[in-house]
Amino acid sequence: MDNWIIDLIVYITFSLPLFIIAKKSEHEYAWVAFIPLFDFWLICDMADVNILLGLLYFFPYVNLLVHMYIWSRIAENTNKSPLWGILMPVPVVSLIVGFYLALYEPSGGRY
Repeated sequence: MDNWIIDLIVYITFSLPLFIIAKKSEHEYAWVAFIPLFDFWLICDMADVNILLGLLYFFPYVNLLVHMYIWSRIAENTNKSPLWGILMPVPVVSLIVGFYLALYEPSGGRY
């Protein structure tokens, strides 16, 4: 199997939870989840944070805190504990947490 095929599968696997969360929240531009770099706008929009927060991604270690903060806000907006966002920078765990946030619906939940 070629490396680009593996890269494509991995990218789709990590983009799919974002797409599912956006679809469930009836976001008009859910398809943007599959476009590199533009997906950051979608993440910021779903977390209700300013896109300028993305400038902090250029600073080492601060980018981890920003990543955790944004995903904590997304978890909170999907009626889950914001503590789930703390696990998102962990490589394999982020895949599990992403699908948990996308697919698990607590009783009485809203998107």
